Amino acid sequence: MLNLEEKKLLFDKNGFIILKNLLNNKNSFIHFNQVKNDIIKEYDLNYSEIKKLGGFLTGNLNLKPSKEIVKIWEILKELKISETIKELTNKSLDQYDIRFAGNVSLPSKGDQFYHTDGPKSVRKILIGVPIEDLNEIDGPTELVPGSHKQRISYWKFHIKKLFKKKVKLVLDKGDIFIRESYIWHKGTKNRSKKLRIIILFVLSEKSKDYVKQDILDSIKFEDNMFKISINDKVREIMSVYLPFFYFFYKVLVSFIKK
Repeated sequence: MLNLEEKKLLFDKNGFIILKNLLNNKNSFIHFNQVKNDIIKEYDLNYSEIKKLGGFLTGNLNLKPSKEIVKIWEILKELKISETIKELTNKSLDQYDIRFAGNVSLPSKGDQFYHTDGPKSVRKILIGVPIEDLNEIDGPTELVPGSHKQRISYWKFHIKKLFKKKVKLVLDKGDIFIRESYIWHKGTKNRSKKLRIIILFVLSEKSKDYVKQDILDSIKFEDNMFKISINDKVREIMSVYLPFFYFFYKVLVSFIKK
């Protein structure tokens, strides 16, 4: 088993790390099952409204957090996740603002284009918790190790990635992953018949602009990447049904912005 210093070296090099069996306990599993049941219930009861959200066509939706998700965070803190964060990032947990979130990949959907989560100038650390085993067919996140180290345009990244190793985050129930938000990644296609659910805790360096997050009694779905607007709806439709042209559009935009 790697010690914290060895984990930091891997994290700095690759931009992510997997911690095995950290939440492999009865208490965690109780909350995992409750979150899973809440999400499935919400999906079934409000499917007609969820279909209207940005990201439904691509098959990736975000979650608004509930009190159950906060309980999972409290367990992580009891397991001294603060020490791990301090070692990996050189900042203590109280130097971060924390947002609670989640991501759902829909059955037979979810294949994304490579992207990063926000600008490199704003450092964010994501802690991901799968609430059940996450296998190859379930649409695991695919990362390009080391791609967090420099800001690079979309077109340059796609030239370089041809020669880069890719890693899929295949995880067991009880594992967690920690990654830099700026690492290049994508959701892969969920080839299973179930929702692929990951709970996320997003650590952002403290800011005076931070707005306290509302914690709901029950989980709700929300947009992911694409918003509910005419322009975003066109882009999302193009990304699903005309992926080559959407890729060309993103390459063109990255040339213009450079």
